[in-house]
Amino acid sequence: MSSILDVFYTWNREAIPVSGEKSLFLLIEWRSGPPAKRQLKTPPKLLFREVELLIKPEDGIRIKAVHGARAKESDVGWVIGLGNAYKGKTKSLLLEFTAVSQSAGKKPACSAYWSALKTKQEQRVLLRREQINLIVSAHLGMIRKEPDPRVQKYVKLSQTTAIMKQSLRAFERGRSEEGSEIIKRHTDELLILAVRSGDLEYYREAHILNRLCLYYEQTHEQSCYEPTDMEEDSNHPFQASFDNDYYEKEAK
Repeated sequence: MSSILDVFYTWNREAIPVSGEKSLFLLIEWRSGPPAKRQLKTPPKLLFREVELLIKPEDGIRIKAVHGARAKESDVGWVIGLGNAYKGKTKSLLLEFTAVSQSAGKKPACSAYWSALKTKQEQRVLLRREQINLIVSAHLGMIRKEPDPRVQKYVKLSQTTAIMKQSLRAFERGRSEEGSEIIKRHTDELLILAVRSGDLEYYREAHILNRLCLYYEQTHEQSCYEPTDMEEDSNHPFQASFDNDYYEKEAK
């Protein structure tokens, strides 16, 4: 079963210090079968339904957040819903951990259990299970190595959701300049990373955020000039709504 599901685990750092780590990231990429060589006109084949990943951290390791998927904490660990698995389609998610101080060496960080429903059955089957290890070191050369650039990109892009929520709260409270500044600081960082790395995904993300910032500003400006009852308006603060279609349209 494990050969049906290809999974790749990448830590943002080669090793963590023996004193512990407050923010450690693990990028998980997975797909069913070999990647598609070209875009086909026919839709990809559905292999599994409702794929779930159960992550059970070891003692001294704690999950702070899950980025890119729905997740909930249970008595046995974190259950992460990954949706359906289509042949050749690659998906990814980002886990954020903390680690307490421990002795040097190669240590187990967590166990991963992948399960799903077969296409024509309601019985959940275990696709694969494995132990994910982590290197703990007192060697300064290993600890100070630059973080993995691919994982760092996912870390940076995952911050967008929190940035947008923070900006929206400012707009809803009538602080439009503050809301705009929050977005612009993040887009400036993305543009700098785009120039340094040559990765256009940073630029595309910055472009979408700039367009959304303009949209928020225009919506807020219109709400300020529309005649409303003051008492009623205080109970209904400014709301800027958008959906996935808007994101996809702006990304083109």
